[in-house]
Amino acid sequence: MTIGKSKTAQHRESMVNATPQRTLVLPLDISPEQYGIFEGLADSYNRMWGSLVSWCDSNRSVNRTRMQKDNYARLRAEYPELPSQFVCIAMRDAAGAVRSWNSNHPKRRWNLKASRRKKTINYDLRVMSLRGNLLSLSVTHGEKRQRILLPDIPEWFDRRYPERKLNAAKLVLDPDGRNASVMLVYRLPQSTPIEHGDVLGVDLGQHSLTMDSRGGETSYSRMQGIRRRYAHNRKTLQEKGTRSARRRLKAMRHREERFIRDVNHRASKRLANTPNVSVIAFEDLAYIRRQARKGTKTGRRRRNMLNQWPFAQLQEFTAYKAARNGVRILMVDPAYTSQKCNRCGYVDARNRNHARFDCLRCGHSDDADHNAALNIRDRAIQNLG
Repeated sequence: MTIGKSKTAQHRESMVNATPQRTLVLPLDISPEQYGIFEGLADSYNRMWGSLVSWCDSNRSVNRTRMQKDNYARLRAEYPELPSQFVCIAMRDAAGAVRSWNSNHPKRRWNLKASRRKKTINYDLRVMSLRGNLLSLSVTHGEKRQRILLPDIPEWFDRRYPERKLNAAKLVLDPDGRNASVMLVYRLPQSTPIEHGDVLGVDLGQHSLTMDSRGGETSYSRMQGIRRRYAHNRKTLQEKGTRSARRRLKAMRHREERFIRDVNHRASKRLANTPNVSVIAFEDLAYIRRQARKGTKTGRRRRNMLNQWPFAQLQEFTAYKAARNGVRILMVDPAYTSQKCNRCGYVDARNRNHARFDCLRCGHSDDADHNAALNIRDRAIQNLG
C-alpha cells in the first residue's frame, strides 16, 4: 500500500519552485525611549495575535479571506492605536502559527495557546523602508516613524546575494530591556533547475549523521560526545543549585543549540554542493518521533535518541541550499530501507548488525548506512519514473 507523503515532505519538495529568501540578522542601536515605544507596540501586537489565534482555534479555520471578513473591523476598533497594516500582518502571522501547530501536533489540532510573550513585531514594505543604512519603522498612531541607523551589510552577504530585494523584516526586542535586533528578509532571483544529473540518496542515522550513495559521510560521534558533555554539565549544575551555578546554566543555555546548527549547516552545504547532482533524496521521517511516545514498545534509550535526533533541521537546511543551486529534493517512503539488500533485494531485519550490513541470502557486505543510502537512491529513481 502506498503511503501519502507528509505535509513536511511536500513542503521540502516544493522549495525548489518557491521564491528563495535569505535572512540577515543585524543588531540595532536604539535609545531607551525608542525601546519603550517598540515595547508598547509589541504588547498590542501580541494581544491582537492572541485574539486571532483564539478565532482560528474556535472556528477551526486558517482561511485568510474568512479571517479578514470576521475580524478586521473588530480589531481596528479594539486596537485603534495600531496602523491598519499591522492587522493584516498579524492575520498572516497567526494563521501561519496555527497551521504549523496543527502539522506538528496532529493529536492536539486547534489547541494552540493564544498568548505570546516574545517581544517581536513583523513588518512588511508598507510599514517600513530601508534607504542605504537608514531603517524607518512605523509604530503606534501619534508617534513618528522611528529611524535607526543600521551597521554595514557584511561583505560576504553582498558578494553572495548581489541581486537581493528587501521583502520584510522582524524586529526582536531582548527581554533585558536594553538591546534589540532586526531580521531583514530578502527575496532572491529564481534558480534554474538542473535538468541532467544524478540522483543522490542520503541516509540519516545514528552511526553517521549523513551517508550518501556516493560514499560521502558526516560523522555523528563528535556531536554525540559534545551533547553528552552538555547533558552532564546541566545535571551537575542543576544539582548544585547555587547562584553561580544558575548563572552558568543561563550562559550555556543556547550553546548546544548553536553547535548543532553549525554541524547541520556544514553537512547540508556539502550535500547541496555535491557536483553533477540534480535530485537529492531523503527518507520521509516526519512521523518517526511517534515511536518516541511513552506507552509504545520503544525502549527509553531509543526514545531519548529519537527525541534528540536533529534530522528535521538538517533536511530543512539542505532543502533551501539545494533550491538555491537548482537541485530538487525528493522524499521517499522509509520502509525497510535499512533492512533491504541493495544487491539482491532480500529484506530481513537480521541483515543489519549495528553499523554493518551482511545479506543472509547473497552474502553482500557493506556499511549499513551506505546500503540504506543506495536503497533510498533507487527508490527515488523509481518514483521519478
